[in-house]
Amino acid sequence: MNVSQFDGSAAFHGGGFMPPAANPTPEHSFFASKNRDVQTLLPVTLKQISDAIAGENGKSDFSVDGVDVSTVKLVGAVQEFVGRCTDATFTLDDGTGRVECNRWCQEQIDTAEIEGISNGMYVRVHGRLKTFQGKKTIQVFSVRPVDDYNEIASHYIECMYVHFFNSKLLKPQVGVGVTTQPYMTIPPNQVSGQHSLYGQRSIEERVLQVLNQPLYLSRDAGAKAEDIAQQLKVPVKDVIHAASNLAHVGSIYEIDTLHYKSLANG
Repeated sequence: MNVSQFDGSAAFHGGGFMPPAANPTPEHSFFASKNRDVQTLLPVTLKQISDAIAGENGKSDFSVDGVDVSTVKLVGAVQEFVGRCTDATFTLDDGTGRVECNRWCQEQIDTAEIEGISNGMYVRVHGRLKTFQGKKTIQVFSVRPVDDYNEIASHYIECMYVHFFNSKLLKPQVGVGVTTQPYMTIPPNQVSGQHSLYGQRSIEERVLQVLNQPLYLSRDAGAKAEDIAQQLKVPVKDVIHAASNLAHVGSIYEIDTLHYKSLANG
């Protein structure tokens, strides 16, 4: 799939990623935790890569949302692709940031994989987050073309879901009798706006859907928090909180404290 074929607004309209209510326990492979092997594959945006904190005491691993991570899953457009006999380099751009990637060709299957990649193509990348000369880079294990719009949508939803789980739901709640455990069933009252991640859409998803309306996509000023709250029939403070979460994972940006704009088609 090339960049010219991708409608950014369509990428945020779902696609059946969220697990059904009948099976509310998150799959283990979606999350990293401090007491697990940091080789767990973590779906992230490139803004999260940019914000990742390097490990302390000489550790080579990074921290995203407070959990250790080294292997990541990314989806974005290929730019500045250069193929050679021994390796290939390219820049990956997902609309929230850019990162340099390197894929070594040690076997024939590696070479065949690289031959299917070209500039402007949307790809799914699995690789290890590293630093080279003080700059974050990705040592690619696998790079495959994206040929279904739903995969792009699912990746961003997956990034949001994992971010909310790791940054919000794994933190101890002061004054609330909930024991924090990795992979615990998520209590509905811990989700912003009291919408379950497994039943009704979360407040973040609903805010993002409003911001992806053509009216607000076409406006330089985006949408006002009060207008979003009025459409969704929720308090303005809930919209502001949800928008802050969305901005953190790179789905939207804050024009000011009360105006927000989606990065779709941006």
